[in-house]
Amino acid sequence: MDLTRFAPLAVVLGAVAVATNPVFVRLSELTSVASAAHRMIWALPVFALWFWLSRPKAAVRPPSSGKHVTLLLLFCGLLFAFDLVSLHASIERTAAANSMLFVNAQPIYGVIGSWLLFGTRVTRHFGFGVAIALVGGVLVAWQSLDIGTEHLIGDGLGVFAGILYAGYILGASRLRGRLSSAEINLWTCLIAAPILVLVTLASGHSLIPATAHGWGLMIALGVISQGLGQGLIVWGLAHLPTSFSSVALLTAPVAAAVFAWLFLDESLTSIQIVGMATVLVGIYVAWRAAPVASNKKPL
Repeated sequence: MDLTRFAPLAVVLGAVAVATNPVFVRLSELTSVASAAHRMIWALPVFALWFWLSRPKAAVRPPSSGKHVTLLLLFCGLLFAFDLVSLHASIERTAAANSMLFVNAQPIYGVIGSWLLFGTRVTRHFGFGVAIALVGGVLVAWQSLDIGTEHLIGDGLGVFAGILYAGYILGASRLRGRLSSAEINLWTCLIAAPILVLVTLASGHSLIPATAHGWGLMIALGVISQGLGQGLIVWGLAHLPTSFSSVALLTAPVAAAVFAWLFLDESLTSIQIVGMATVLVGIYVAWRAAPVASNKKPL
């Protein structure tokens, strides 16, 4: 049976699973950083199982492809750790849909990063898409300013999380030729988890939920949002054109808005809806015109 025909469904379901992240963070008994640590910790068994199934005779060991690969893995793990710190802090301060919207604008951040770091040419159509997304971002942020400066800070943290995630994707895409997706995801968790644990403990906060319900939320955060969500996305991306995948991943902010409405009693104003729709259109236009090579897929 050819499972690759289910790749589009896998990416969409993965994006929906990732969109549950704000619900678990908001309902958590722990701080946002402690929740991020749990997300990495409980995703480890999922990625370890994936790694074992894909390479059943191989032991989990540090990559032997040279110092460059090891440093790049450390770089990716560090970026992902602080991406989660920023994203979870954003979720605590602004609407869940806003956080997921700005972090999922990473296709734009990624191309801008490629232009700044590697001199990749940027087309007029890409600039047009960025302009559309900026207009939408202003609408969303303006609405947040009307609600309060805390919401505006949350939006800014969401943008910063998207920039960090774009950096992670740029780094991880350069590992694809030497390491499998399972290895990259497993090592990202192995590196990010202790960093987040240390940051939590250094800030004087607890890593131990007070109730069984709290433990359940943290396990679900790691298994569903990171393990299942990221796993389905990575598997689907390996079998799909990047142009389709980038559009399919825009399911995440829409799903986050629905989950926030169902479980967090959040509602969206008409201005926020228009602003979000405008940002999504801008991301789509920019990505269609993106000069990044088509084999560079988010991991």
